Amino acid sequence: MVLLGYFAMCLIFGTTFLAIKIGLQAGWTPYFSAGFRFFLAGFLVIVYGMVTKQFSFPTKKQLVPFLLTGLCMTGMTFGTLYWAEQYIPSSFAALLSATGPLFVTLLHAKVEKSKMTSVQFVGLGLGFLGIVLLTFPSLSVQFHLVWLLACAVVIIGESFYAFATVYSKRVLKQGVSSLMLNGYQMLVGGLALLVASFFAEKPNLSAVNGSGWLSLLYLVMIGSVVGHGLYYWLLQKTNPSFPATWLYVSPFLSLVLDIVVQGEKIHLLSMLGGIVILTGVYVMNQHIVRSAFSKKGKGVVY
Repeated sequence: MVLLGYFAMCLIFGTTFLAIKIGLQAGWTPYFSAGFRFFLAGFLVIVYGMVTKQFSFPTKKQLVPFLLTGLCMTGMTFGTLYWAEQYIPSSFAALLSATGPLFVTLLHAKVEKSKMTSVQFVGLGLGFLGIVLLTFPSLSVQFHLVWLLACAVVIIGESFYAFATVYSKRVLKQGVSSLMLNGYQMLVGGLALLVASFFAEKPNLSAVNGSGWLSLLYLVMIGSVVGHGLYYWLLQKTNPSFPATWLYVSPFLSLVLDIVVQGEKIHLLSMLGGIVILTGVYVMNQHIVRSAFSKKGKGVVY
């Protein structure tokens, strides 16, 4: 189930970069579309959780963790990503987002006061090398100040993502369900982005065409409700580093979508990069894969 959930999450998240780009090109403003997406998704998850009696309103003790997680995981991570995708290709946004697992692994090692193994370093290196090989042939970017700023903004967002991922693991250990944390953090992060939109943007809903609304619907229901639900479930079942490795696989999936949707030609270097990425993911998490297939073990334990 861990492997099935992981592959489903990678497939979903691998499509979101293109969906975000389509939405922005269709007339959405970045903060409003991101805020509306996550606020609605969080609201739907919370209603579902309450109707099915899986959780209720948060306690006073849970308010701060939910606020902190929402502002970092959704607010900062996706606010920066949506803004940056106005100026850089979606495939390049995926490349920059792949710094997330690096930050997560390093921060997790520091928090737990443990040393990274040489195998983990090799896996991280292979993953980043694979992403460079994957996206390099399809990139055509002019180096200017706004482009450099957009790149830096995505990386800053990924540092907040890493903090929220490691912090969320601690919150989940306190007995909070992954569904509850996912719902409230998306609601908080979405609300924060809507507030940012009120001060920084002038969204015009009448200017958004049909493809823009479809992209938003897909991002709400599939990208946020299902995808982030799987992410927090995997976070609860494994460790902070493993779910974050979807950011190594997503550029490969994004390239496949570019080939199918936009008719882009397959480049040998890109295919090699995809193989290197998957190799890096396995090397960094081979103990999880082995435990998942173990006949003696009942699950992955950390």
